Amino acid sequence: MNKKTTAPFDAPNDFDWDLDNDSENIELNQPDDDSEREEVGRNRDPNALFVTLQSFIANGEDCVELYANGETRSFETKEKVKRTVLLARVTRRELSMRPLVAASDRHEFLEPKYKELTSITVVAEDNKPWVLPESVEDFDGMLQRLPTGFGRHAKYGLGLKWEYRLIPEAVLELVGVTQLVIEPGDGASVELPVFRLGVDRFTSIRQAIDTITGRASGISLRDRRLAAYNATLHAALPDKFARRFPIVKPGEIYDLVQLRGRHPSRTAKDGLAAAQVVREDAEKIAAERPSELLRLKAVIEQVTLKELIGKFEDMLSKKLPEPKWQAFLKANPFILGLAFPFPVFLFQDQANVGGTTIRGEGESIVDFLMAQRFTGNLALIEIKRPSAGLVDAKPYRGDLHAPHKDLTASMAQVLDQRSQLLHYFASKVSQDKSMEGMRVSSVNCIVIVGTLPTELAQTRSLDLFRHSSKDVAVITFDELLEKLKQLHRLMSAGERAFPEAAASDESDGPTGEFGDEDEVHDDLF
Repeated sequence: MNKKTTAPFDAPNDFDWDLDNDSENIELNQPDDDSEREEVGRNRDPNALFVTLQSFIANGEDCVELYANGETRSFETKEKVKRTVLLARVTRRELSMRPLVAASDRHEFLEPKYKELTSITVVAEDNKPWVLPESVEDFDGMLQRLPTGFGRHAKYGLGLKWEYRLIPEAVLELVGVTQLVIEPGDGASVELPVFRLGVDRFTSIRQAIDTITGRASGISLRDRRLAAYNATLHAALPDKFARRFPIVKPGEIYDLVQLRGRHPSRTAKDGLAAAQVVREDAEKIAAERPSELLRLKAVIEQVTLKELIGKFEDMLSKKLPEPKWQAFLKANPFILGLAFPFPVFLFQDQANVGGTTIRGEGESIVDFLMAQRFTGNLALIEIKRPSAGLVDAKPYRGDLHAPHKDLTASMAQVLDQRSQLLHYFASKVSQDKSMEGMRVSSVNCIVIVGTLPTELAQTRSLDLFRHSSKDVAVITFDELLEKLKQLHRLMSAGERAFPEAAASDESDGPTGEFGDEDEVHDDLF
């Protein structure tokens, strides 16, 4: 069998190969002279190769090789030189392709299509050996047996169709791979320079690419229709034709969340959007997965509290005036609630609890007017600076330190405010309907001031003084901060007590190795 055949060739595909074989006296079957070559190429597709076929025996085995012929420019001389490059080799056991760039107008003409990956070999099944072709047309017919996704004409350079070039690209991320072997089975293994891929796995990858491509095309068409509609009918008649928005496919948000470990690149806007979805679906989540909603609530509270503690510590490290602290506590009134043994809420900040003279003088303003949640009984909180003194630095007698004037003055101030509130309470209730239900049967007074002394004698003196006061409770800023930290520790420990939902979550997914078709494709990528 020694038959010469020529044929033109089709679409872009790239690669080159050395002509190293053991056949004797191989003569490449090319046109007999330049005039015949010119005649053949005159009406040829510029994206097709001029292909010749050669049959021979190598190592006692019948073998057929196809060659691509053409002219390329020499890198050294820049002149055109004739080249003959191996395109494919066929034996009964395997078909080995050397995909080449077929477009003659490209500077990579006759170069390997997939760069370092110079060959793609398809191994025949044991009971279905390859039939050696006798012509280029026979070879093209033989290509019909290749798995879907391969080119079907030698003249276009062989290899994979354009949309499946991603497979060689993926393989080439491993440095040193030069050969891709597709064989029976579903395996995937590497033994450099060969990457072996089972034909079943190759088919799954191709189907995944097709599904993703189809899905993206559908989304693109939908979005283009929306853009056209919104820019025409909606723009002209917005009252009659409402703006349309893309429909979110069920499960899309879940799929995105599953990528959190591999793609931790979500922005603050992503987080806000997710929070909005949770707010809108809170009732549904509470009905279907109450434990997850409780877990989410606990996590949010922990994060919020942790941020709050950090801000509190930062403020303590600076010498800030009272208005800064008043604004901070007004924005986070639950911190004030930690000063009470019963639940309270902020009724009014900067509350006028006294009366005024005819000239508008004599106002008595309390920083925070609190109310007991269940009884309505009012309480007063006065805020002073963390740097305010609590006890005198110099001992009064022995190791006893007298209370600092900052402390006694603030206690006297809040007691005066209470007196004013009791005196004018009836008139204020009659003037302000929001005070209906408020009570002054036992008004608590609290001063938040200073930080604990570092010396033991001073701390002892402070405790002796403040615990002797039955009408005013004194709390330092660092004690309030410690209450916040203790609350955070309790919440962090309690979060572990929530029931795990992982098992039920997993049961919602596919039970097989791959699940449905879309899930097969998503798993592969």
